[in-house]
Amino acid sequence: MEHDKATTQISLTDREVAILRLIAAGQSTNRIAESLGLKPPTVMWYRKRLHMKFKVHNMAELLYKAMEQKIL
Repeated sequence: MEHDKATTQISLTDREVAILRLIAAGQSTNRIAESLGLKPPTVMWYRKRLHMKFKVHNMAELLYKAMEQKIL
């Protein structure tokens, strides 16, 4: 099965990109919240939103698609 290289670019906010980069760096939800001055449930909301935007079901898929689109 081939992947479609002509996928549409996903539009992310600056905050979503920051959280995505911290996830890619292996940071926990609590660590991300602490470093960005957010509450952990807010970070969880952003994680869920990223999964929805990228149409993925797990973190590996999320990071793969973000790298594929050169966001990471």
